[in-house]
Amino acid sequence: MHVSADELSSRDKPRVGALGAERTREAALVLAEAFMTDPGWRAIAPRRDSAARRMLRRYFRGAATRAIRYGGRVEAATRDGVLVGIAIGYDADGWPPPARSFPHEAWGVILAGPGPTWRGLVGDSKLEAAHPAGRHAFLHTLGIDPAHQRSGAGTALIESLIARHGDGETPIHLTTANPENLPYYRRFGFEVIGKATLPRGVPLWSLLRPAGPLG
Repeated sequence: MHVSADELSSRDKPRVGALGAERTREAALVLAEAFMTDPGWRAIAPRRDSAARRMLRRYFRGAATRAIRYGGRVEAATRDGVLVGIAIGYDADGWPPPARSFPHEAWGVILAGPGPTWRGLVGDSKLEAAHPAGRHAFLHTLGIDPAHQRSGAGTALIESLIARHGDGETPIHLTTANPENLPYYRRFGFEVIGKATLPRGVPLWSLLRPAGPLG
C-alpha cells in the first residue's frame, strides 16, 4: 500500500467514518483482495489463490465483527458510497479483546485446513508477542482495495486513527510483513521496535508510534 496526501485535493479525498455491522461482509471482500499478495498472509494461507481468497474473506469478516462487538472500531474510507479502504483497530481501553471473542477470527483459518490452522496459530503467537509493554492502541488491519491504491484512502484512515488518539497522546502499535510498508508508516511517526519470523520464513516487523507530537 502506497498513498500520498498530496496526490488528491481535499475535495477528492475519500470520506472516513465508522463501518456498521451490516457492511462487514463487504469490508471483508475489500480486505481479502488487499491482502491476497501480502507476504504475511501468504505465510499462512493455502497456496492456491481460490482457497486463500476464501480463507481471507472469512477471516476478515470475523475480524471486523469481533472489533465491532468487543471494544474495537472499524473505519471505512468511501468514495461515492463505495468502500475503498478499511481500518480495523482497538483503542487502548479495548485492547486486548476478551479471549472468548477469538473464534470470530479463528474459524476462517480453521476451515482452510490443518496446515493453515497450524501456521495461523504460530503466526498469532508471533503477533501477540510483538505487542509492546504498556498501554497502547492497536491498528489491527489496514487494507486498500487494489483498484484504489494511491488514492489517499490509506492516508485518510491513518490520519483519522492518529487524530482519534489525541494526535499523539496514546502510543499506537501495528505489525506488517511487507517491507514496502515500512517507509510509508515512518511518514506518520511509526518506528520499528522489533522483528520476528512467521511461518515459511516470512519476516514480521513490529512498529510503534510513540506518544507525543510527530517530529
